[in-house]
Amino acid sequence: MSTPERQFAELLAAEPSRPFVTYYDEASGERSELSVKSLANWVAKTYHLISTELGLATGDTALIALPAHWISVPVLLGCLAAGLELTVGGPADVAFVAPETLAAAGQVPDVYAVAPDSAAVGFPDKPPPPALDYVAAVRPQADAWAGVRLAARAEDPCLPGLSRAAVVAAAEASGLADGARVLTTRGWSGPADWIAAVLAPVAARGSLVIVAHCADEAVVARRMSQERATVRL
Repeated sequence: MSTPERQFAELLAAEPSRPFVTYYDEASGERSELSVKSLANWVAKTYHLISTELGLATGDTALIALPAHWISVPVLLGCLAAGLELTVGGPADVAFVAPETLAAAGQVPDVYAVAPDSAAVGFPDKPPPPALDYVAAVRPQADAWAGVRLAARAEDPCLPGLSRAAVVAAAEASGLADGARVLTTRGWSGPADWIAAVLAPVAARGSLVIVAHCADEAVVARRMSQERATVRL
């Protein structure tokens, strides 16, 4: 059986140049896009932050409290590449949060925050204490995918109560056609959203369009057409 991170590696090997995540912020006007290869660079940096700098590996846990945003995708996949189990609460070895979800980290020893309004460059000043700036922390890390070692097995934990094999099965059971382009306007609250919006497109060798801060269905319909999306979440 495969694992979600191995499925991402297969997608990278097959189609490195195709867009994987496209992000629209309808409030700010931002449009950002990462190819599979560019995403893999961010994933590798996250992997090295976790495994090399923090010394975490299979059996350890990452608390994820992040918005539906392109910067959240490499965090999710980087944690999985390092072999971590993802959770939304309880004890964890590392946490990734946004400023508004900092409290979710509780007593986690290592906390990294993302800056949704300036995701590519990190916080313009300092992140809310005691968090560290995720982008500043990953920037000096190695970004070559060849340095990533996928050690977790299919039977190892992936999401609460689910092994990596079970998560792959759930992603594949989503019914996405091969190459599906998924557009989502909903927030991410936990495992079901991570599977539907990230891991299912990976399993289908598809891609993802995130439309944030948009209540206008006409705008959403326009983005569906512009981006040739085939599925709406």
